[in-house]
Amino acid sequence: MNSIDRSTIIRRTEQTVLKYCAEKKLFLPGARVIVACSGGADSMALLRLLLRCRSELDIEVSATHVDHGIRGAASRSDAAFVRNFCERNGVPFTLYEAARETAVPEHPSEDWARRLRYRWFDGLAAREHACIATAHTLSDQTETVLFRLARGTGVHGLAGIRPVRDVYRRPFLCLTRAQTEAYCQALGQDYVQDESNLCDVYARNRIRHDAVPALEYASPGAEQAIGRLCSQMEELDRWLSRQAESLLQCAACPDGSYDLAVLRQADGPILTAALHRLVSPVRDAEQKYIALLRTAILKGQGAVQLAPEVIWQANHGRLRCAAPRPSQLSAAPPQPVRDGEYAFAGGFTLEIETVNYEDFIKNTSFFKKDYTSYADYAKMGKNILIRTRQPGDEFRPAGRHVRKTLKKYFNETAVPTQDRALLPLIAEGSRVLWLWGSGFAEGLAPEPCTRQVLVIRWGREPATEE
Repeated sequence: MNSIDRSTIIRRTEQTVLKYCAEKKLFLPGARVIVACSGGADSMALLRLLLRCRSELDIEVSATHVDHGIRGAASRSDAAFVRNFCERNGVPFTLYEAARETAVPEHPSEDWARRLRYRWFDGLAAREHACIATAHTLSDQTETVLFRLARGTGVHGLAGIRPVRDVYRRPFLCLTRAQTEAYCQALGQDYVQDESNLCDVYARNRIRHDAVPALEYASPGAEQAIGRLCSQMEELDRWLSRQAESLLQCAACPDGSYDLAVLRQADGPILTAALHRLVSPVRDAEQKYIALLRTAILKGQGAVQLAPEVIWQANHGRLRCAAPRPSQLSAAPPQPVRDGEYAFAGGFTLEIETVNYEDFIKNTSFFKKDYTSYADYAKMGKNILIRTRQPGDEFRPAGRHVRKTLKKYFNETAVPTQDRALLPLIAEGSRVLWLWGSGFAEGLAPEPCTRQVLVIRWGREPATEE
């Protein structure tokens, strides 16, 4: 490979990734990015690219490596390779050695290793207020989708690996594994090879070594085609999620039940997505439970038990959740955001007021520095609802550069378990814009160009004795 070819590969690869990062809004300005670096071609390419392009992306870059303690001297050698690279290039580096921190199983599985890595990544991101960049490629995307198809999946599964999920960012979902290896070669960058990737013990490796090459032979560019399908399915999944939320809002009754007539009028995929939202907080939304609920809705009667304490019943024109423990409080149904006072189960209250920016600036009762209570109304979107948490909800706390699932945020902030299903929030789709007790999300604060300010005051009524 001559110098012209090398320069062309480097330039095209970096332009492709920078464009993808901008399109998917992977990194906020000033974000702290920790690269999950195994030392392989994909992760070394990612670390090198982010280091080379950190000025354009306006990010800080560091690296971490997980030594699972599975392959003995080979895994220690991989860790040393990454550590030495970081020391030579002045890259902040953190090593996690599983053998020192936890008991390694006698026969560790691929799933065990994955859960170990992500526990470490989750904790590191929380401590460092950073996001984690992983080197998943289009090739990984292809393998994931084929694996899910073989097991049975729907629209959500066909969306594949998401470019953004919680604290994780995947800048290389626009590149194939062959392209990351070519980028390393063009840079003259060495990398390590995990011999476990060469054997066919794991199902994913069999897909990698047999199924994907067969697809590429039958139709060159198959990986890119599957990548485009995933992007389309991701958009469709988001659309279905919004439609499902609107359907549940329209069908919601004051007592927390849902109007069967409204549910029956919905198109099949939208009803399926709505039922997925009802089932997934309780258990895995397997197809059989969705089908049973759909049948009960269409017949106008029937019951589906999802857990010992959770039964959905259809009768008398309503679909309602019946819990054997009547003292258990029910979450509020979704409702539009309007000025006024609201009271929710558990004693949670909030007051919403919309004011002109000029009045907001002049009013000395507003604490100008506490922007967690105020937001630019125009930044919040058109289809915003007051509701309680739903599966897939994500929140970006103000002053932080990371997005978290609501579950993880609740864990980090030690929200009592009994309150989590009752806390009021305002959301657009799965994006939580305001959360009781925490205020507005990052990026919504009023600015001089703001026209209307949304002001929210919240409180909690003390429990009454019976």
